[in-house]
Amino acid sequence: MTVPAVPGDVRYPRRFEIFRLEALGDDPFLTDAEARDQYEQGRRLAVTDAGSPPTWYLDVLPGRQRFTITFYSPHKTPVREVVWEPVDGRLLRRRALEVFYPEGDPKRRVPYSQLLTVDQHWYADGVARIVRSSPIDEDVFAEIVAGEQDRLDVPEFGEWSALIAASTPADMSRFDVDAIDAAEDVARAAIAVGKPLADTARWSLPASVSTVLDTVTALTAFEPTPSLVPIIERDAAKILPVFVQGASPRQSGLDAREERRRVDELSSGLAGAFEYASGRPIPFPLDQRGDGPLAEYAASLRSANARSAQWWVLNETGVVVVRSGDEDAGDLALAVHLVPARWVSGRSGTPTGRPSADLRWSREDLRE
Repeated sequence: MTVPAVPGDVRYPRRFEIFRLEALGDDPFLTDAEARDQYEQGRRLAVTDAGSPPTWYLDVLPGRQRFTITFYSPHKTPVREVVWEPVDGRLLRRRALEVFYPEGDPKRRVPYSQLLTVDQHWYADGVARIVRSSPIDEDVFAEIVAGEQDRLDVPEFGEWSALIAASTPADMSRFDVDAIDAAEDVARAAIAVGKPLADTARWSLPASVSTVLDTVTALTAFEPTPSLVPIIERDAAKILPVFVQGASPRQSGLDAREERRRVDELSSGLAGAFEYASGRPIPFPLDQRGDGPLAEYAASLRSANARSAQWWVLNETGVVVVRSGDEDAGDLALAVHLVPARWVSGRSGTPTGRPSADLRWSREDLRE
């Protein structure tokens, strides 16, 4: 893959159609001067190489706070996405998503949940999370303490070469049957870079968001479920734990802000999966008072120290992503609740006459 060396090798689309990889409009590209002004003002900027179609697309978010580079096959199929963000004045590579197509190049975008992927996340406190996700095999998961992390200087306008070079995909088989072994090799090599994150109190679900969605879908349809996702039964509710911090930052040595970021990413990933399956999320009113299932569920969530919740209905079951606790206190947690739909929809205001469900859970519940 050719890496541009000078600004003349790139273009700055005014509007860009991400599926066709085409700049739109009668005057589709900014001049260098217009693009420089946009960049220096902190306004969103698109950058591509000069190919047709381009082999990569760089999206710069306002304030130069996020640089996302996506690489494509010659047939416009995404093969790698890399995200860089400033930390302490330099760019930290935050994420690299490798995409593999065992059935060949579809020559278009395909939902990543249907594909073989290796998703790597890096954090400023030295932790890295690696998940190899497959629609046919159980996930490979690891959290490690990584070594030296990739960092770059924030680029001046037009100086994109270092950013592109540090993000360019390695040569490997991404299409057809060899892609299966290639994905496994990438995941294992990434895990081998560091040491396992050893903290007996802390826990992360060893599975991808796609596996959680598959588990939720199976449970709501009364079908067999994947084995990676634990299920805690509480009254008429099922709790699917996703993350528990388990110890204060002083005890764990991990950065509270990065712990919160990890939960933010997990929560966002779950919301995206459930939105794809069942539409946009609805915030749940934790302060709901009075009688009826809605108020009873709100009381249960407050007793479990919930800080936020958003819900969907899937197969006539309420699906709720619940965040609880506080990262500074060390009790930050994330879980998915499966509850009767009336607990979240408010369509039935009739009280159940039963005590509120106990929805508290801890690391100890996962050792049973």
